[in-house]
Amino acid sequence: VGGACESGGGLQAVRLLRSDDRSLWRSTHAVREASLRTADACIADAQQGEAGRGEAEAGGAEEGPQWRWLRNRRFNAATNAFIQVAGHSNLFERLCESVIIKQSSTPERAAYEGISATPLGPFVPRCLCACQRGEVQLLYIEDLTARYRRPCVMDVKVGTRTFLEADAASTRRRVDLALKMLAVDPAALSEEEAAAGVTKMEYMRWREVTSSSATLGWRIEGIRRARGGAAASHYPAPKLLREPEQLEQAVGWFCEGRPAVRRAFAARLAELRAALEASRWFATHELVSSSLLLLYDGDPHGAAPPGLWMIDFAKAAPLDGALVLTHRAPWQPGNCEDGYLTGVDSLLHLLSRPDPLAGECNPSGRSRPSRRARGASQSGAERA
Repeated sequence: VGGACESGGGLQAVRLLRSDDRSLWRSTHAVREASLRTADACIADAQQGEAGRGEAEAGGAEEGPQWRWLRNRRFNAATNAFIQVAGHSNLFERLCESVIIKQSSTPERAAYEGISATPLGPFVPRCLCACQRGEVQLLYIEDLTARYRRPCVMDVKVGTRTFLEADAASTRRRVDLALKMLAVDPAALSEEEAAAGVTKMEYMRWREVTSSSATLGWRIEGIRRARGGAAASHYPAPKLLREPEQLEQAVGWFCEGRPAVRRAFAARLAELRAALEASRWFATHELVSSSLLLLYDGDPHGAAPPGLWMIDFAKAAPLDGALVLTHRAPWQPGNCEDGYLTGVDSLLHLLSRPDPLAGECNPSGRSRPSRRARGASQSGAERA
């Protein structure tokens, strides 16, 4: 509207929600009819607010109440526990039951618009609308957790390289990054190194080698399991898991020893890998620091099946010229390889193996971690 709130493929998705595509949502109890009406109304209200603000700016008047309401909303996910389990949760706000707003950037908006027009579209959440506010893009994105009664969430960072090529050339030392390292591992730096700071490259490489990113091409950023009538439970210190056995235990804990959930994730990831290998868009874009979001319903009576989606495209970028990526070759300066498919291969291999925790259940019917898994959780808590 007025160049401020554009649809791209977004309003197409809104129209789909209003039409026969609702059956997909209804079949999994994802969004009730009232929620769909609320989503449409909220998006329309935000668009009207953007239009009013644009007119106000042009005429020197004050912005309209609709945009003022949206601008004054706090982007605080403290009450939206399952919007994101890792990363910058303060960038998110739930607009209504089925839509979240994300403060984002132009590259991520372009990625959503590009992917939605390809066969990879079913593997990303729908971007329903996008509004530009100066340097910030507000993305109205489908809330993937809305279809689950008790959403259980695992955020997996994919790729052997999680830094931009521009970061590799930067020599600026930052004390804030040194403090982040020390918060995770107090022995990571000497006093002199901490005082001098570290470069972005040094920090990101440290994140990779202290986790499984450098060796396996993926790492767990966060895990939350929903509990009926109780607070959600977290797996301790997942970002420090590096060995395959540790990751196996964490994934088993997340799936609660439910083989059907694990098989569903493996099948979905296999479909995604096939789609990625056939995608021209994927071959001509680098995906750095992107994630896979794994979701299932902790309520055994929930109707929505487990799901797996690609998320976080803030560092996605098209390649220059005729360069094409394998997403498996080792990174060298200038080749833009990110190791995305290396991580997908490794994660699929793990998910395809039998769950060692399957069948170990407590009297309530929930899985009970083995002694080895409980020991790993305890040691992780001590590290945290």
